[in-house]
Amino acid sequence: MQRDELLDYIHNIFLVKQHVDQLVGQANGVSPLDVHILTFLKMHADDPTAAGIEHKHRIKKNTISVHVENLVRQGYLLRQYKADDRRKVILSLTDKGEEIVRQGFIKCGEMGRKLREGLTEDDVATMYRCFGIVNSNALKILDRSHSED
Repeated sequence: MQRDELLDYIHNIFLVKQHVDQLVGQANGVSPLDVHILTFLKMHADDPTAAGIEHKHRIKKNTISVHVENLVRQGYLLRQYKADDRRKVILSLTDKGEEIVRQGFIKCGEMGRKLREGLTEDDVATMYRCFGIVNSNALKILDRSHSED
């Protein structure tokens, strides 16, 4: 039986993203997961909650709580209770948190350029079109598996 290499390729790209989070985290005295959480909150302003992180990234609630507490204590995040529902906590980045995300975006841009080395503009356009389809399929698989939980 032949193995499908697509998942190996995607895994390696994921490892590059983890490497970026590790570099940025080390430079700022936070963990790679802290960088990931801050980046998530910046990119998902529509659901800036621990529950949003849990749902989107399948990270355990207690793990998120520990990291969010540390990020609040270190001044990277603010925690605010929603006025109409005090059970819901809205998380927002401080200027210090925004700086970490900015550094991460710069580093991701550098890594993205390195990953695209040797590709033509047409290759890149085709790759993005194909990965868009693969991403859509992945989200469908995850939605089905999440509904089975």
